[in-house]
Amino acid sequence: MDNQELSDFLAHIDSCPECKEELTIQFLVKVGMQRLEDGNTFNLSSELENLLNDSKKKLSARRYLVLISFGLEVAVAAMLAVCLLLLVAL
Repeated sequence: MDNQELSDFLAHIDSCPECKEELTIQFLVKVGMQRLEDGNTFNLSSELENLLNDSKKKLSARRYLVLISFGLEVAVAAMLAVCLLLLVAL
């Protein structure tokens, strides 16, 4: 998902108990069945919460990187403008 889709999804899951329940059920079925087949122990409800929290952290990091990228682009554009002005002045 891109940043906007992930943000919308996480916001919806946080605010819609029906969708959160459906996500939990789907996660329990998909991951739980595999864990049972593998014979692993698990706590799927806390695992799902951890995955959602990790997604929120990754989204925050992505947004930070986008801001840094924008800042760098502005800085490069400003340096190019200064270089052009210096060349024209010569």
